[in-house]
Amino acid sequence: MSGFSEGNPGTTPIGASERRAVEVRAAIQEDLPGIAAVGSEAFSGLRPLPEGRRWVEACWRAAPRMRYWVAELDGAIVGYILWLEKGGFRQEAVLELEQVAVRSTLRGQGVGERLIRVSLEALRETLRARGARLKLIEVTTGSEQGAIGFYARVLGTEVAARIPDFFRGDEFILIARPPPPSS
Repeated sequence: MSGFSEGNPGTTPIGASERRAVEVRAAIQEDLPGIAAVGSEAFSGLRPLPEGRRWVEACWRAAPRMRYWVAELDGAIVGYILWLEKGGFRQEAVLELEQVAVRSTLRGQGVGERLIRVSLEALRETLRARGARLKLIEVTTGSEQGAIGFYARVLGTEVAARIPDFFRGDEFILIARPPPPSS
């Protein structure tokens, strides 16, 4: 596999003529309504909004196994990412990118990529602090979402499996592996 793509996790401008910048940070409990609103817009499984809020709150309570980061613009939550650590707190960690969502008005402007890069670097630091390393990242995405190329570009994922007729179509399991540690 090609391994994780490296990139600058610095501030990503949105739009060629705009000077505003999206801030990515670890979520706090007060962000949950904003996360639910973005999630409800992006994913049918998080609709209606009250059900989406219940789901987001359940995931929040699963910390540190599940962790949210948010993208904020002008004080509003415009995107989020949810990571899941799988199989216990192992020395070789397996992370799943559970969800990444961006407001429809900002899609295609680098917000999703920034969410991935900034949050993944924070997770790597967390792993290093406990003496662990990242073994691989798993991402699942539906065929109807068209995100396979995005994940390949940003994370270096490759298709590992296809599950026919999963949610609203075929679901793909993507895997990214980091380069081996330097000796």
